[in-house]
Formats: sequence, C-alpha cells, structure tokens
Amino acid sequence: MIAEWICALVLVAVVLRLAARLPLPWRAGLAGAMLMAALLPFPYGLSGWVLSYLSHFSLSSGLLALVAIQHRLTGRYWLPVWQLRAVCVLLVVLALWFYPMSLGSSYADPYALGFGDTAFSAVLLLMGLLAWLYRAYASCLVLVVAQLAYGANLLHSDNLWDYLVDPWLVFWAVGWLVRDRLLARRERRRQDAADGPVAATTARVAGH
Repeated sequence: MIAEWICALVLVAVVLRLAARLPLPWRAGLAGAMLMAALLPFPYGLSGWVLSYLSHFSLSSGLLALVAIQHRLTGRYWLPVWQLRAVCVLLVVLALWFYPMSLGSSYADPYALGFGDTAFSAVLLLMGLLAWLYRAYASCLVLVVAQLAYGANLLHSDNLWDYLVDPWLVFWAVGWLVRDRLLARRERRRQDAADGPVAATTARVAGH
C-alpha cells in the first residue's frame, strides 16, 4: 500500500505542475480528485496501472513529491532552493556512477551493497549526520526515512537502493536542473536589460 501512496503523490505533483496557472481552488480540487483516482483498488485506480508499467517509485520520489505539492498549493518552498539544487546535482552524479556500473560496465556492482550491507548502511547514516550538521535537513530526512522504511520492509523491494533512488526521479532531477539553469539565465538577461538604461544615464550625467 505504501508503493501506491508514493505513486499517488507523484501523480498529484505532476497534475499540479501541469495546472500551475489555474486558480488555487481548481488546483486543490484537481489534487484531491487525482489522489482519490490514484488510490482506488486495482483495476480502477491509476496507481496500479502506473506501477505495472513504470515500476515502483522510491521513497525519495514520494518525499520530493510532497515538497512539490506543498509548493504548488501554498506558493512557498518548505525546502530551500539551494538544498533542492544540491539534492538534484547529487542525484544526477549518483546516477552517472550507479547505473552504468550496475548494468555491467564494471566488475564492481554497487547494487549488491543494498542487500543488507552493514558498512553501506553505516556510510549512509554518517552522511545523514553530516547533512544534519550542515543544516541540509531534507537530505538527512531522505536518508533516515529510507533506512527506517527498508528496515520495516515497507516496499516490495529488498534492496536499499530502491528506497533511495529510481530512474524517474533522476529524470526529474535532470529536468529541474535544466529549468533552473534556464530561469537563472533569463533572470540575468532581464537584469542586464534593466541595468543598461541606468548605466547609460549614469554615463551621460558623469559626462556633464
């Protein structure tokens, strides 16, 4: 049932992104309708169909979907943008290392570490502690919740990696970084255009 809830949250986040220009009451209504439609029992609910075709989402996807839903419904980010940017960069770098090696590009198989390797779990907990010390609470929350959920066997997988990351989450991270870069470039151009007339006026005044 946890997998269905995570999938439902992802679907709600997608719907709210597509309906971002609608008034808040419409967005809230669409979010509620999608949540109910996703959680209906199979074969009526959308979650069952999505999971059967796209496989399961990680707990990280569910937590980031919650952040996206909160942002779309309230207009405020619970997660600071710099932390979200850092998480997305970390996900992309991790995917570039993890997936090629897991698919056979090397004799080392990092996916095997997820089958209850004590050292791997200790490293993740240490990373969570460092994230807490540096006030990167979102990263700390993801690492701790994933470990606890893995210990409780809440998802269908018995590998810790599947609680932490999934391919769709990596695709989303790449898309978010591209969008963030484009928005930053657009903001710089707008600032340059605004500074241009001011600089010209200042130069004329200085010439007199």
